Amino acid sequence: MPPTKQELSLLINPLVPESVQHNNRTLSTLHSLTSFLLGLTAGILALQSATGFIFYLLGTVFVSACFHFILVSGSPAGAGGFFPGPNGGEIEGLDERGVIRGGGKAGVVTRKGAWRDVWFGGGVLGEALSGFVLGWAGVGGVLR
Repeated sequence: MPPTKQELSLLINPLVPESVQHNNRTLSTLHSLTSFLLGLTAGILALQSATGFIFYLLGTVFVSACFHFILVSGSPAGAGGFFPGPNGGEIEGLDERGVIRGGGKAGVVTRKGAWRDVWFGGGVLGEALSGFVLGWAGVGGVLR
């Protein structure tokens, strides 16, 4: 049975599972801390209802954009050098025979959809959102 595209991708450009776990933990910590700080700021500014959540979304987009810019400009492989993406680490432009055609810069292997891990990973809509609400409600309640 021939190897799948994911298996070929990980043979060509391997990702160490422990490193990927560390990167995900770091990203989760970053999002959790910034969302709590955004919650504190929203509470201090006395933002209410939709304006508070819009503030959270804009702040999260800004932090993700900064983090993504650092990854993309600091690594020739972009976010794919640190995160596998939703396809399990599949390389762009890889055909069934294991030949890479197109996809990415010359001589650089990029992973499909790895940018999604930076923008939506780390609990942006889960644990980080609860930290935002906790900081927002806590400071907002104390100041009133």
